[in-house]
Amino acid sequence: MEELKKKYREFLKKGEWALVKSADEFFGCHYIGSPLNLLTGFSGSAGEAIINYDGKIVLFVDSRYHEQVDIECSRDDIEIVKLKQGEGAIDKIIEKVGKSVLYISNSALMATYNKLAQEKVNVGFYADFCDFGENKQIDKAKKIFTVDKKICRKSFLDKLGELKELIKHRYWLVTSLEEIAYLTNLRSFQMPECSTFKAKLLVDFVDKSILYCDEEIENLPEGIIKKGLSEFSEDIRKIREFVAVNPDIITIGDVSDTLLPYPLKEKYCANMASIKDEGELAHYKQAFSALDCALYAFKNQIRAGLSEFDLKEIFERELIKYGAKCTSFKTILAIEDNSSIIHYSKSDKNKILKDGDLILLDCGGYYEGGYATDITRVFVCGEGEVSPFKKEIYTAVLKAFLAAYYSNSSTGAQMDETVREILDPYVSRGFLFPHGLGHGIGIAVHQAPPVVSSLTKKEYKLLPNMTHSIEPGLYGEFEGEKFGIRLENVVFVKPDNKRESFSKFEFEEKLIDYKMLNEEEKDRLKAWQKKAEEFYARNCRK
Repeated sequence: MEELKKKYREFLKKGEWALVKSADEFFGCHYIGSPLNLLTGFSGSAGEAIINYDGKIVLFVDSRYHEQVDIECSRDDIEIVKLKQGEGAIDKIIEKVGKSVLYISNSALMATYNKLAQEKVNVGFYADFCDFGENKQIDKAKKIFTVDKKICRKSFLDKLGELKELIKHRYWLVTSLEEIAYLTNLRSFQMPECSTFKAKLLVDFVDKSILYCDEEIENLPEGIIKKGLSEFSEDIRKIREFVAVNPDIITIGDVSDTLLPYPLKEKYCANMASIKDEGELAHYKQAFSALDCALYAFKNQIRAGLSEFDLKEIFERELIKYGAKCTSFKTILAIEDNSSIIHYSKSDKNKILKDGDLILLDCGGYYEGGYATDITRVFVCGEGEVSPFKKEIYTAVLKAFLAAYYSNSSTGAQMDETVREILDPYVSRGFLFPHGLGHGIGIAVHQAPPVVSSLTKKEYKLLPNMTHSIEPGLYGEFEGEKFGIRLENVVFVKPDNKRESFSKFEFEEKLIDYKMLNEEEKDRLKAWQKKAEEFYARNCRK
């Protein structure tokens, strides 16, 4: 850590700050082994930090990580700033830096720089520390492959034909790995917890497009030629006309190589990818059926004496057994008080399950089509007594899920507000619901659009064939009982604005207080549980 701090002191002066690198030029997500993680110990998947010449670190985290950051980062050299719901880290960083210089690296996003420039922050630049931090390692034995046409029915050229009407320039530089995978229908399981591959794509609406990638590709799509990543900078600098870019996902390093970048105002590719076709929906149904079978097998192996680590290993073994290529994100498996940590990921070998304990499992996998799956359930170990308060909280979250699932909400914000009306009485008693109701899902486990939340400034419509999660939750402590409940299903929007869940997995009967449910809720729950039993009988191994 001290060696890394010296790297910042090499270019910082007294009173100046540097934005700490938390993601690389390919992955916009925070990762274990990044300078932010190495400096602070924070293992969450989102967060920002700045450091000054003296080695003082200010770490900014949103409301999902308030408990986790206290556990991982309570040190004298770290100031923790806990953002409120709806607050942005960059705004708070600007307040903290004031009139001082703020250095940012090549892997910072163009949108970040634009925001800093707009607020007249004195910005400097530093080169990324390539000798610190490791991102996803590549398994070269696994190839980049083309998804079956039954799943991805539109070809690369089909998609370009539609986008050409929206992007009024010959060239378009695509650097989002999810968008490259979507456009090309190429996938890879070379790296953990993703189905993408390291590449950059220069779309040419007149001639052949260029895919810059160092890995072997089977069946390159029609309309594409392949070059090595080392050739990208030289090629892009030769283009003497506008190149369309997305400022929200392109890095400063990439945009600086582009002589005439043209920032797009709309996320045309993301909008297209959010609307799934019949092949994609059919694949999702198969994938979630396999995930349900893995969950069913896992539930039948829960027993006292197992650790969090043991339970995670059991689930992931069943996930692969039922056809997943890999997990779609780091499995969250938490026993009792650890379940109150929203993105808990430790899987402690010393946390041992007892009869009557709660287990929260947030999990998912990638299957042959390379689309992420995601589900959260809470289980009870054995036949031990469960407190009335735990049943009350579980049933309240279940009521919130049913209200959202059966609502006629046409936007994510409306659906989120419906749920908060149900959960707010518990929030006023000290429990937290510090995240949005859901998120879009596709090649990335978190895809936007849509955004299923009332905490954002923009209201996102829920359009037919969009896929998104519904995941209400409550987390906290009451009279010595500390735990969290989250119930999550991924759904798709039907033409009549109703929703259909891909998963058929049951809810935990041992935790349901039926006295809290009205007759309509009871009927809906009874129908759900019956379908689950029918599904297990048809599909799951005994």
